[in-house]
Amino acid sequence: MEWYKLRIAGVRDCVIRNLMERFENYEEIFKFDKYTFINSFQIKEEEYSKIIGSKNVNLKEEIQKLNEKNIKILSLKSSDYPEKLKNISQPPVFLYYKGDISLLKKRVIGVVGTRKATTYGRVVCEKFSQELVENNIVTVSGLALGIDSICHKKTLESQGKTIAVVGSGLDIIYPKENRVLWQEIEKKGLILSEFPLGTEPLARNFPMRNRIIAGISKGILVVESQLKGGSLITAEIALEEGREVFAVPGDIFSPASEGCNELIKNSQAKLVTSVADILSEYEWKKREKRKIKADMTPLEEKIYCVLNKELTLDEIIIKTSIKAGEALAILMNLELKKLVVSVAGGKYRKRE
Repeated sequence: MEWYKLRIAGVRDCVIRNLMERFENYEEIFKFDKYTFINSFQIKEEEYSKIIGSKNVNLKEEIQKLNEKNIKILSLKSSDYPEKLKNISQPPVFLYYKGDISLLKKRVIGVVGTRKATTYGRVVCEKFSQELVENNIVTVSGLALGIDSICHKKTLESQGKTIAVVGSGLDIIYPKENRVLWQEIEKKGLILSEFPLGTEPLARNFPMRNRIIAGISKGILVVESQLKGGSLITAEIALEEGREVFAVPGDIFSPASEGCNELIKNSQAKLVTSVADILSEYEWKKREKRKIKADMTPLEEKIYCVLNKELTLDEIIIKTSIKAGEALAILMNLELKKLVVSVAGGKYRKRE
């Protein structure tokens, strides 16, 4: 991670990117004399001084700060750096992350849309998010209010995996209303940012964040969008980077659907009404739903149907109004039938 010394020294990302492309190892940078270096990279003396000064950076101190917050770093030189993202026009030089980095190597679809989701948008987003999970596809979104949050929540409720790309440092939770969701994604999914610790969620950060969402995704699904907004910026970036864009059609009288309808009308996005349309585009095989055994009793079925997410015995009792002893016996039967599994924390969930 010696390349990270350049970031700490204040060298601009575009310069670091050029250096990484030119040199295999950080130490090779210092083999050039000053004037050859400045002329070769077309930089000012002030930038050169920062590069030279990076040799004296205490990397251990900085890494310790990140470790204390359970934050790790990938650089463009890291083997785990996502290949799809590396191939966009301006890939992030460094990625800060919390959670399961291996998710970047799986099938990923970006889900974006308006912050002011309508009832229609919510229902559609939940439907697509659940279908993506059922087909073992990782969702990625921007953790904003509205469609982003709905996608992340429904993915987690459906026992799926989700990635959140944020526009602030990983020590600044934004929006604050999503604190609990942020923390859940840290544990069960992945949170990414290209911004150093302490970076506030400034408006200019979000178009930069959007290019990462497009960059790590196989395609982008626009669920509900007005004519202007971040989701359409993400769609434009996706198209520029050679990604497929999918859009859900909406009410022609609703401003919240104007963006999606316009994308479809201009042939910039493929009209989709289910995840099957996305699977067809990539020739991905549809995953067959697990068949429920026909010999399930009505009470077993009642409990099975509420386990759309992990629940404790008390939560199951509240949702089904079945007495504790009976509910426990039913859960044991469902486990024997390999339909339900008990997990850490005294919780139960459907077996995948």
